[in-house]
Amino acid sequence: MSAVGDSGGAQIAAASAGTIKAPHPPPRARPCDTCRLRKTRCVKEGSRTQCVLCAFHGQRCTFLKGPLPRQRRVLAAPHVGPNKLTQRRNSADEGAARHLSSEGSFPRGASPRDGAHGIASPTDARAPESRSPSASSQHELTGRPDGMPVSPPAILDDTLGLDLKTHAEYVGPTDYRDPILLDLHRPPSTQAARSSAARELARRLDDQTIFIVRPDETAASEAQRVADLDAIEAAVHPLGRTLVDLYFRIVHPSFPILHKDVFISKHRISHRHFAPSLLAAVYLVALDWQLYDSVLAGSESTPDAAALERLAERTINRDMRRPKLSIVEAGLLLLQRHRRPGEHGDGNTSSRAFAAQLVAVAQDLGLHLDCSSWSIPAWEMGLRRRLAWAVYMEDRWGAFVHGRPCVIHEDDWDARPCTDSDFPELASRQEDGAAVDLDARIGWDIFCAYIELSRIVTDVLRTFCSLKATRAAGMLDQVGIAGAVDLAQPLVVRLRAWYGALPDALHLRSKQRGKLCANGSLHLAYASMEIAIHRALLRTLTPDTSEPVRSRVRSAARAKLQVATELMASLEPEHTAAFWGRAAAHQAAHVGSLGALLWATAETAEEMAWCAARVDELRWALRVRGSAAPFARDALWLLEHDVGGVGVVRATRGEPS
Repeated sequence: MSAVGDSGGAQIAAASAGTIKAPHPPPRARPCDTCRLRKTRCVKEGSRTQCVLCAFHGQRCTFLKGPLPRQRRVLAAPHVGPNKLTQRRNSADEGAARHLSSEGSFPRGASPRDGAHGIASPTDARAPESRSPSASSQHELTGRPDGMPVSPPAILDDTLGLDLKTHAEYVGPTDYRDPILLDLHRPPSTQAARSSAARELARRLDDQTIFIVRPDETAASEAQRVADLDAIEAAVHPLGRTLVDLYFRIVHPSFPILHKDVFISKHRISHRHFAPSLLAAVYLVALDWQLYDSVLAGSESTPDAAALERLAERTINRDMRRPKLSIVEAGLLLLQRHRRPGEHGDGNTSSRAFAAQLVAVAQDLGLHLDCSSWSIPAWEMGLRRRLAWAVYMEDRWGAFVHGRPCVIHEDDWDARPCTDSDFPELASRQEDGAAVDLDARIGWDIFCAYIELSRIVTDVLRTFCSLKATRAAGMLDQVGIAGAVDLAQPLVVRLRAWYGALPDALHLRSKQRGKLCANGSLHLAYASMEIAIHRALLRTLTPDTSEPVRSRVRSAARAKLQVATELMASLEPEHTAAFWGRAAAHQAAHVGSLGALLWATAETAEEMAWCAARVDELRWALRVRGSAAPFARDALWLLEHDVGGVGVVRATRGEPS
């Protein structure tokens, strides 16, 4: 029997199981499978057999999956025969069109069969007879301070990774929970769902992707979450809204890992609609630019950043147990704060281990996958792509500046490149009279250019920094300096092509009066990659290298050192006061490291003096900018304390030849 026939028989059986109290109005025209999956109205023009959407894509309208169940209470789950695999899988696909609500843990006003089906499904959370005291207390905890309940913004409906009370876990291809078997799970009866302690749901997003959606922990953890949020808000009161506006003025345009409309909509309703670590992170990062807001700059008392930092450190550890997109956002923001090693204790958000943990959370949330065909809102797809590439960049630059292996493997990376449609701020108009510190178009171009540069970092690391390349008798030892130069040539060409493709607005000279310019971080990253290649070539030189080859390699390295030093000296206040990512301090320290390496391997006193002069110029450029730019202050600290050869350079630069 066809799927359509099975569906009709199931409807007849369901109708006979209860008493019909009143006639129903005639059903609407049945949508085709494509329109049902896309949640669009199925419209046909005239007498055409194809709907408008299917005709546009050149495909046939099919009706194989049957209609969705009606949203009404059922007394018992319908019986499904043991051999109806096709029917069950069709029902699984239908369930992908309905999702958990953004605020409650489960579908609003729906029976267990209406929402994401799977391991277990609770009863209707809105029905008075099914609401438990604990559920009511949880709802009150997320209300306004006056005790009145509030609802989350409608924009959060149908989202996957932004639910306040549930978290989703991606089921990979080698997971013991096979996606086909998850499709076979029947929802329990209403009575069984009420008594079920493990309320997990299997939510299928497309033919290849399925998630397990779990409710967060008990009411005790919810009470702790609300208490943490209240403590965070009290630490900045009454400046919370001011800090949020400041964050979106300065940080967000060039580091767009949040959805502005979603965040502001929730924050305007209540500060209790967030993960505590994310709210604390936004406030913390915004405090770094408090001088750029007239209210904060003129305030006699400013929020206690140390107290906020302690709250952020404590809550991020708890939030990691309930992975959401907001946890990835919080982790990325905390990682961007400039803190030298050992400052403020041994906080884990400053460590490489925390960054690796953040990658694991992102993979649990499926950020490494292509979400283009998922049944989630289009704006969440864009947010996922932005977050995915932000995590990718954090992994690549963390490996680059710390000399560690990458955590993300290219073979397991399927996120699509970002496009303009992924950044809603490009289409939104600036409110009249609102302050603009960085143009949205320029900030988005910086973010996308940084992504492309990070992809070149992958090849630089694999070619010159991997264990396979650098170990004794490894690839670099085998090819020698001539082979290393040949390996470097295509990378240098790619870097120059990347630089040549930058729009005029991203060049260092393109700054606007009265606005911050975040272009400097992009140019420093580019310079540090060139320096990394030349440092690798210098280390490949041996006593047997011919003099002409040695001279060319060292001459090219000195030229890059000169350019990078001049870059740091040319940074103006509009550049240094803009947003700089976590890697910036180490990238600047790489410049000094190249100068010290050239000095240590110099063969003449004149070359030693030249290298020492460049190092001193870099020190001076960092000193005069350190008071206003945290990354410059931290870079100077790294040079003075962690690059041992730099101290020797300073002590001997005046020696006579």
